[in-house]
Amino acid sequence: MHNVRLVTLNIEGHKHLDHFLPVVKTLEPDVVCLQEVFATDLPQIEAALGMHAVFAPLSDIQEVNKYKIHPLGHWGIVQLTALPTRDKQVHQYGGGDSLPVFHEPNDSQRMFLSQEFEKNGVWHTIATTHFTWSKGGEISQLQREDFARLAAIIKNYDELVLCGDFNAPRGRELFDLFKSILTDHLPLEYTTTIDPELHYGGDLQLAVDTIFTTPGLTVENVQTISGVSDHMGVVGEITH
Repeated sequence: MHNVRLVTLNIEGHKHLDHFLPVVKTLEPDVVCLQEVFATDLPQIEAALGMHAVFAPLSDIQEVNKYKIHPLGHWGIVQLTALPTRDKQVHQYGGGDSLPVFHEPNDSQRMFLSQEFEKNGVWHTIATTHFTWSKGGEISQLQREDFARLAAIIKNYDELVLCGDFNAPRGRELFDLFKSILTDHLPLEYTTTIDPELHYGGDLQLAVDTIFTTPGLTVENVQTISGVSDHMGVVGEITH
């Protein structure tokens, strides 16, 4: 079968490794895109999934308490696969020139990570990102600026699958900007991708994680998976 099974998930650092790894493994994906991943956890994730990883750091994390600072290292976005790959590209569209130390939600560089993945002789270009945050899901001027830079990158691709955590609630202005250049494949029946049991905010009813494509591409059997992180995972099959 030519279809490429894709899973995208914001894993919230170290917190849910024991939850999401066995679940993702049972889905038998071809490509896994993760956000909020610590580089130090990559060997465990690669071994559990039987895949190799490509990592793009966004910031450096330090855990601070009243006694001392605990360095946790780089975290960022990851693509994992056992398929042949080519043409890895990493593009920055937000944040400063140097890797920042994370204190607040937007203390990160914003990166677009893409590769071509081959299955049964067909190559698919798949990218992931973790887009700029805003309070309450309302669009900010920083998001508008970062979107303009990201859109310029996207327009260089004739065919593209872009997945991740977009911090852009469906039905609001920022999501509509993405929809102006890409097709959303998360079925409308899914009204949130925030896990009400595992997210600190509870049942927020915000669909912010999805699989986008350039017009003309198809993603079938798209669904969410809960109980794996503070965000739900999104699973779909890319058809050629």
